[in-house]
Amino acid sequence: MSKSGEVRAATSLKVLGLMLAGSLLGQAPTAVPVEQEPKHKVVFKNEFVRIIDATLPAGYVTLNHTHDADNISVTISNGREGEAAMRGLGRAGFARGGYSHSVTNSGPGVMRYIVVEPLKADRPHATSALPPNHTLETQNDRVRIYRIKLAIGESLASHVHETGRVEVTVSGPEGPGASRWVPGGVIHSLQAPAGSPAVEVVEIEPK
Repeated sequence: MSKSGEVRAATSLKVLGLMLAGSLLGQAPTAVPVEQEPKHKVVFKNEFVRIIDATLPAGYVTLNHTHDADNISVTISNGREGEAAMRGLGRAGFARGGYSHSVTNSGPGVMRYIVVEPLKADRPHATSALPPNHTLETQNDRVRIYRIKLAIGESLASHVHETGRVEVTVSGPEGPGASRWVPGGVIHSLQAPAGSPAVEVVEIEPK
């Protein structure tokens, strides 16, 4: 091989090496399961649902993590201050499982989500009727999402959900972000007593 040919070959190898290095640097980091992300805490799990509390302090960047299961994220706080802090609170967004992502809290406050994974219904053949004072926001093949709002002094009459569901408090006496599993067939009532915040609750009913 001539000297010029050797120079061209060496140059080509150097370019190829740089391209490979750039490709490797551009690869996304390996994703961990969502429960292994340090700020995502499993707070409840049974055969019907799993509940994760994701609380991200100001400036926190999560690990790249995978949500294998379908899930509903309820926004409890958005990390902002002032009027912007009220935007999107209580939003309940459904996502199909099988994706990975990283979340950055670039705001000055805490960002918090309650993430509910609907696994299966506890009474799959029970009938479903819209309870009083409930608004059906989302319904698909995996879940029904209801919202309850009560002004101060209002109450919700006793009623029964035929199937189990998760209650996530957006505002009310129990405090933002409180969550619990309520089995089907349990008599339920709700009140916004004087002196407490108005009540807003998201109910998530697996199918």
